[in-house]
Amino acid sequence: MYKVLIVDDEKMIRMGIKKVIPWPELGVGQVFTAGSAREALELLKENRPEIMITDIRMSGMSGLELIEAAKERLKVQDFFLKPVEESDLSQAIREQVHVLEAEEAEAKSSMLVRRTRGVADQLRLETCMRNLVHRRGENGRIIADLLEFYSLDSFFGFQVMLIAPSICMENQPTEKNFREMSMKNICISIVDAEEEGITFFDDDGAIVVVYFLREKEDSVLEKTRKLSDILQDEFDCKPKMVIGSVAERVEGLYVSYHDARHLLDTEKEGIQDIVQLLGEQNKDHIFRDIYVELKEIMCSNIGNTEYVMKAFRTFAKASESYNLSRQTVRRLCFELAGCVYFSYTGEAGEADTGKLDALSKSLRAASREEACNVTEMFLTQMLGGQDENVHEIIAKAKYYISEHLAEELTVSNIAVSLYITPNYFSRLFKRVTKEGCNEYIVRKRIEKAKSLLDTTTLKIGEIALMVGYRDTNYFSLAFKKHTGKSPTKYREEIQGVGEA
Repeated sequence: MYKVLIVDDEKMIRMGIKKVIPWPELGVGQVFTAGSAREALELLKENRPEIMITDIRMSGMSGLELIEAAKERLKVQDFFLKPVEESDLSQAIREQVHVLEAEEAEAKSSMLVRRTRGVADQLRLETCMRNLVHRRGENGRIIADLLEFYSLDSFFGFQVMLIAPSICMENQPTEKNFREMSMKNICISIVDAEEEGITFFDDDGAIVVVYFLREKEDSVLEKTRKLSDILQDEFDCKPKMVIGSVAERVEGLYVSYHDARHLLDTEKEGIQDIVQLLGEQNKDHIFRDIYVELKEIMCSNIGNTEYVMKAFRTFAKASESYNLSRQTVRRLCFELAGCVYFSYTGEAGEADTGKLDALSKSLRAASREEACNVTEMFLTQMLGGQDENVHEIIAKAKYYISEHLAEELTVSNIAVSLYITPNYFSRLFKRVTKEGCNEYIVRKRIEKAKSLLDTTTLKIGEIALMVGYRDTNYFSLAFKKHTGKSPTKYREEIQGVGEA
């Protein structure tokens, strides 16, 4: 997900743009606003957005001067005259996102080619890493070599994870070596290719993964679990995986490695697939117990919105207290939302392509706090806590129906126009209006038909088409059911004449 900066000295305009554009659908996760070019430059420096939307004429520094000052980071793609249409602006942003995605894909492809095809470089890198964790050679030269591959100074820290594939492998040396190499290559394709770390063999043949901690909230445990699941799918067993301590500097990486090595040597007969330091294990187990309890409370108390939301807010506070990674919080937020959604709809086996999909996109690049806020809003809206928003949805649905009476109208295509699921929309419409959506559509079509029969000399077949009925006989049946008379009889009584 990308970040956007909106710059305009008119607050109404910049806030209007922020509100009306469907950012998550365009691939935008964060939107910043600035009331002046000076403020924009600070935000550019601090948050480094990829896209900027700016007014040209502003006091102090013009938009063109701002673009000039920021040109090392941003490129001018389009100019629009104010006021700009929402659809035009959305399309321009969508195109810019496509450009950014293409550039990122090309850069990542180039890096992957260099890492996978550059055999000599790969071997040198792995030799450097082995020398580093085993404390061999000149430390300064090793660090210098690593800097050629990665900007190590930009990371918050490093953490070693060891894999001992031989624990669940066959005894034949050839088969064992093949599987160990295969495991290593899978790790490289998942970890190294995504620039999340470096994979290599240590002197004893164990696979070592050095994870980069780009932020304080990064979770090696979460990444290790995902990797463990993939290896289990590939090899039908889970190898022993152990996690060392955090090294704040690359020079201290050997400490993290030896912590992991000690755990591996002392836990080989244990039943755990993933082992970490005792304090981290205890913290993880305690939180899992809290999470399971809160999840049960939320899913078994759907009728009590206040109780459900109180349990979710407790989860949000606990995730902060236990300093969970943003990746973990995103995953757990989606699990909770999904559990509550299916409990609420009563259709747990149905694949959702609307509301939950939109939530997933919103969570994709969210921070820990943002993930909790987005999920709380999702739950509140779903459970009917925000009446104003609910009534706005129904008002939009009624307007859509009135504008498309002559076309095919279904609960599904109305829901799609509102970016919500058909089941959710159907229940919401019935709860708010006390009338089924299809029933409402028929009633509106008959009201429109009555008006046309009252005021025009159009033929019955023409009127049927104008109110959405392709079959005149079906139209006549529907009309008689609601009015007690056929369309012809109704017109005769109202106009006092028969149809020509």
